Amino acid sequence: MTSYFARTFSARRRLLGGLLLPAVAAGSAWLPSLAHAAKLQDLALALVEKYKLGHSLPQVGLQIAAKSPEYQALIDKVGQQQAGQAMIAATRSVAADYQKRWDTQLATAYAQNFNEAQLQSLLDQGPQSPHAQLMQSKQADINRMMQQSSSAMLREMMAKAYAKAQQPAAAPSAPAKKQKP
Repeated sequence: MTSYFARTFSARRRLLGGLLLPAVAAGSAWLPSLAHAAKLQDLALALVEKYKLGHSLPQVGLQIAAKSPEYQALIDKVGQQQAGQAMIAATRSVAADYQKRWDTQLATAYAQNFNEAQLQSLLDQGPQSPHAQLMQSKQADINRMMQQSSSAMLREMMAKAYAKAQQPAAAPSAPAKKQKP
């Protein structure tokens, strides 16, 4: 005679097996599409890096800065020329810390707009690719995607740039005085 616990355990196992097995099988159906998405992302990232498609990060940051109240406050504090120079230097400096994230987000936008064959052709042939014109025609869509996906990152980057630009430049040290013998 089977015990109550054995019957309950067996019933639970059948119930869970009936629920989990289809879920696992359905999940495994996603694996090829996940692998394909990863391949697209890898190709797109290789394209972005090879052709330095994300090189405009500092310029994008400076465009954001030009419209900001923080930049206007810096201009009021130190003048137009010094504020401009400080923001250019600070933005270039902090952009280096964000370049990889920017490139990855840009690659994601390309991966969502091109198929594997198109990305491979663009990677291999660059501007001579038969898909180069398509790439140009999709640029507005990619820019919109980048605005949406990277706005938080750009705000973070520019907050650091503003803080860095407001730091006083290190004053040149005075020449050491010669001591009398």
